[in-house]
Amino acid sequence: MRYFKQLDGLRFVAVFLVLIEHFAIFIGRHISAGYYGVNLFFVISGFLITSILIKSTEPFNKAYKKFIGRRTLRIFPIYYLTILVLFLIGNKAVHQYLIYCLTYTYNYAWLHFDIPLNAIAHFWSLCVEEQFYLFWPFIILGLRNKAGLMKFAILLLILVCGIQQQFQVVKTTTLFINNYGLIPQAFALGIGALGAVLYKEKKVPLKLLESRIIEYGSIAVLIFIISTKFQIKPFICPIISLLFVLKTTHKGFVIPILNNFLSNKTIVYIGSISYGIYLYHLPVGYYVTEYIFDPIWGSGQINGIINWESLGKFGKLQWHSWIIKLPLYSFLTIILARISYKYFEKNLLTLKDKWFKYERI
Repeated sequence: MRYFKQLDGLRFVAVFLVLIEHFAIFIGRHISAGYYGVNLFFVISGFLITSILIKSTEPFNKAYKKFIGRRTLRIFPIYYLTILVLFLIGNKAVHQYLIYCLTYTYNYAWLHFDIPLNAIAHFWSLCVEEQFYLFWPFIILGLRNKAGLMKFAILLLILVCGIQQQFQVVKTTTLFINNYGLIPQAFALGIGALGAVLYKEKKVPLKLLESRIIEYGSIAVLIFIISTKFQIKPFICPIISLLFVLKTTHKGFVIPILNNFLSNKTIVYIGSISYGIYLYHLPVGYYVTEYIFDPIWGSGQINGIINWESLGKFGKLQWHSWIIKLPLYSFLTIILARISYKYFEKNLLTLKDKWFKYERI
């Protein structure tokens, strides 16, 4: 599939919003940054994997094997490496719910066992994506030669998941249909998939992608939606995300500063390693806070080594540790993800074309 560098720019936006949510709690109280970040990741994933699958001309078994093989090489190595490291250092959540972590079902365990927030709380979204990867190829590969039925299946998925997401027809405490389960969250993935089909068939109106008014309006609506408590957020956010994704596959954004930002070399690079950033960020934040930051800064009943009273007006900074945590933890996570990608992931990714190479069409 053709590479669109601004998609990595969007990945940067998605992961940065997640970092804000988890490392800048003060900001996170006012905007649903993390929610939209994950939502954007889902739409991008749905778009990309569907685009890959519908372009395959190989028999089902061969195409499915290659898709799963390539996804496995991309996702599994650092995921299971993270679990191994956390297990070896004695992380309680990993030890207690190891089987769920290993089987990508932690999102259901989180609800069922009422697990408190911890260093692997973000695994729920990784589980949703992996569950989607397992069954979605059956739909797309099975119906790729029957465009009408394939679009019907995608629209049916969007309808069912969207209704559950928006109206919670089935009680959200139901294990497999809870807010962290595949069914409601597949709405955003399905929206991305629909975008992939429309893009392939060239049925996306150019006026929609090139209109400055629509672009400004969609950004304004997005900012408003994630800054409020409106329940329509789960329905609106994926649609706006799809518009952004489709723009990156066309001519980019109309707003010059936004277009340049998403094409910036550093932004694109950070976006390209966003999977590692997302995977590592909570463990980094959790352990740095517990063993380094809090003993120095102080937190709750813990007295740090800083004498805040002696700092006068700057002593108020004690209650705004996020000002330090956000840049510090983000920097540490990006460095870790960069090292991971350069010395571990990159070597494994070369095996994708060696073992599971797609035919050129």
